[in-house]
Amino acid sequence: MRKPLRLLVSLILIFGFVQMEGLAQATTVQLQTASPEKMGLKSEVLENELTELLGANKTGAACLLVKGKLVWEHYWGDFGPHSRFDIYSAGKAFTGTAIGLLIDDGKLTLDEPACKILKEWDTEDKRNITIRHLLTMTSGLKQDYAAYTQAVNPTEAMLHWPMEREPGTAWSYEQATSQALSEIITRITGKQPIVFLRERILNPIGIVEADWLRSRQGDCLGWRSVLISARELALMGQFYLNHGRWEGKQLLSEDFIDQATVNDPLLQRIPVAPGQDDFRRRGYGFQIFVNSNGIFEGVDRSGYGFLGAYHNICLVDPSKDFVFVRMVTPEDQSNHELYNNDLDVTDKGTAKVWRTVLSAF
Repeated sequence: MRKPLRLLVSLILIFGFVQMEGLAQATTVQLQTASPEKMGLKSEVLENELTELLGANKTGAACLLVKGKLVWEHYWGDFGPHSRFDIYSAGKAFTGTAIGLLIDDGKLTLDEPACKILKEWDTEDKRNITIRHLLTMTSGLKQDYAAYTQAVNPTEAMLHWPMEREPGTAWSYEQATSQALSEIITRITGKQPIVFLRERILNPIGIVEADWLRSRQGDCLGWRSVLISARELALMGQFYLNHGRWEGKQLLSEDFIDQATVNDPLLQRIPVAPGQDDFRRRGYGFQIFVNSNGIFEGVDRSGYGFLGAYHNICLVDPSKDFVFVRMVTPEDQSNHELYNNDLDVTDKGTAKVWRTVLSAF
């Protein structure tokens, strides 16, 4: 091996690894640690009640940050701190975050028509869809999960997806809506959302191993599936808990995070679409489930979470200054139906996990 190449390899081993997309180099940020007792928590609750609850429900990894410090983590089976999981719809929060950056940059506004960027939507039925409609799941696009998830080209399918109702007239949790946000990010920046986020947020806060599941065409699936470890997802939660500030720098505006983490006023005025649970409408911000209307029983109204299928979660509780992460579905497992468990994605199961963590305080 020639000397320059040996030197490069040595530097990579010492300082981190070369990121192929986004920033050229990144180093892993080590989380500060503290014992539960030092942070005023009961370790027996974490080690017994919480560990038993999660272990009985197919959990692979979990961790808890309090005041930014790692106070507890647990791994089941062969999983460890660097194991990545497919977090399903919890990935929508990453899509929303990238949109927030574009709003901060003045390249988007909440109430402008999406068809200014998605020219294919400059039609009679879609030209009134706004960025706010997309962020809040009120676009009016037809809800057909089975058909959309089977689309060979999710981006192309989204651009021509049928409407079900007028934009802004009902809340409907629908996947093409989030893919529209992903395509808007790509068209404005010329980059896939994961690359844009690496440059602006992920690498600076220490999330250097995460990736995003892609379509066959190479597009990030903006409606699901960031591939990430428990610790790195906790860093994203901590970033939100810090109101977008990291090591003295405001990477994402506090104003956007404040709007993203409460029930949007639009949702107070409209009904939920037929066949969908009303509590979701009453607890939705910008691609994030929120507790400002109390959908998570026994949890402070300031709490919110990135929630995904199989109960992959990142819960943020400003009232107790903690971030809790639970991962279920490994990235390299093709049959995730084996990971069905009794902890519900949204209300009862989430509240149960949340209350168990709270009982340690």
